Amino acid sequence: MDLNTVSIGLPKLDKALMDGVPEGYTILLSGTPGSGTELFAKQFAASGTDKENVVYITTTERDEDIIATMQNFGWNTDKIHIVNIGAEYYHKVLEKELIISKYREEGIPVNEIFAPARKKKEREVNFLTRITYEIFKLKPPFRVVIDSLDFFLNNYEATKVISALRTIKAHAQYYGGVVLVTMLKDVYDTHTQSGIEQLADIILELEKYRTPRGFINHLILKKVRNHPEKVGIFKYEIYEKGIKIVD
Repeated sequence: MDLNTVSIGLPKLDKALMDGVPEGYTILLSGTPGSGTELFAKQFAASGTDKENVVYITTTERDEDIIATMQNFGWNTDKIHIVNIGAEYYHKVLEKELIISKYREEGIPVNEIFAPARKKKEREVNFLTRITYEIFKLKPPFRVVIDSLDFFLNNYEATKVISALRTIKAHAQYYGGVVLVTMLKDVYDTHTQSGIEQLADIILELEKYRTPRGFINHLILKKVRNHPEKVGIFKYEIYEKGIKIVD
């Protein structure tokens, strides 16, 4: 039986997979700082077809910076819907913390003033629920980018993050969407790392190596569910149109 697939955004990587990514798959992309995970995520999002609903969930960038980067590489941004969790977190959480710190420095007792409202707000703001709801609203076909999972792992228990990811994966499987999740490489404990990797259908890793002649970039295809023969290592470069696999 032939699988319905969509492009991951790199033609040679599509060919190394199953002529693309099968609908319903969840992709885990990890990398070291500077390896290009953010750019890969944008290239994946911009590769959505006209029929796909595309949501780009960011925790670290401004909307205008995401759009500007995509346009600099000549990618279409018309269908990209950005959900900026980083901005929401600042306005709903950090901004209030800054105000409280200011009152404390001035010697004003803030507990009586802010505590009831803070407790109420903390109950209301759950960004894991927020992104899950945003994804559940999507009509198929769709592709989703979560850049990055690190924000959620730093603000919630790992078990809750994995549970939310499992729910998102199930939704993508049922409706034939594709999900790309980014995270830092080799940062988390073995139990957390293995729990996340177990959920992923495809695992990609980006690595940048320094040599006497400069840098070498490697893309490691670490896991393809039911296809262990497809794992491998590829060199990649970044040029005017984005990331490409080179021979």
